[in-house]
Formats: sequence, structure tokens, C-alpha cells
Amino acid sequence: MVPRFEKRVRAFAADISGLIIVFILTAFGLANVDSTLRPILQVSILVLTFFFLIIFPNLTKAKQSFGKRIQKIKVVNLDGTEASKVKIVSREVFKYFFSTATFGLYLVIAFFALTEKQVSRTIHDYIFKTKVIDLDTSPHNQHMNDTFRTKTMKDVSLK
Repeated sequence: MVPRFEKRVRAFAADISGLIIVFILTAFGLANVDSTLRPILQVSILVLTFFFLIIFPNLTKAKQSFGKRIQKIKVVNLDGTEASKVKIVSREVFKYFFSTATFGLYLVIAFFALTEKQVSRTIHDYIFKTKVIDLDTSPHNQHMNDTFRTKTMKDVSLK
């Protein structure tokens, strides 16, 4: 099942929130550290945080970040098979690198370019040949998905 737009946004928000909190803490919380060591310490802390919050969860058996896990969505190959850990990690690094390099503009473009017809794909999904699926099969979630689907989306799924 294709996840709704807000599920993907909420999953990303949960993932990025941890990084932002650590970024703020390292920016303001290391004022008493020697000025020559402070930049090295800040970068080291941010890189470790990125690894433990974004990369490491994708290397586990579930292959889901914290945000994806709480939203019950998962990255898979286009044919629906399990994506490799290398592909998922590369996809995440690409997404975060370009969102940082473009000061968030990439994310705005990627989320507005999100296709929700039959597959939920953004720019990085097209590059890595992946899609995101919804693992929640509860009746409430299916009702919510049906409520948000347009007539065109329903007509396409009937074919």
C-alpha cells in the first residue's frame, strides 16, 4: 500500500528532530570547551549522532529508521523486494547530503515532487530505484488512505 504524504513527512521529521536537538546542544552547549578543540568536537558529535540516528537503524534487521518505524513505512525496491542495506544507506546519505547542501531546498522540491498515484516516490527514490510502502494494514489506516485518494487514483488502481 502507498503511504500518505504526511506519513513520510512525519517519519522524516522524527528522524531530523534528533539531529537538530544535538546540533543545537553542540552549538550552544560547548561554550566552555577550548576554542581550538570545539569545532572538531562539534563535528565529531554530529557525525556520530547522524550515524546512530540515521545510518545504524537502517543497518539493523528491520532496515527502518526510528521515524519510519513509528510511522510503519519501509523503503523497498521497485518490485517490492527487500532493498539492500547499501542501497538504503546510500539513499539516506544522498537525501541528507543534498538537503544540507541546498539548505533544505532539495527537501521542498523532493516532497512536492512526491508521486502518490500507485507508488510513493521522491527524487531520491527515482535515483536509487526504490519506493516507500505502508506496513500498516489496520482498517483505520486503510479507511484513511481511501479517504485521501482522489477519483483519478481510484480509477488507476481499478485497471
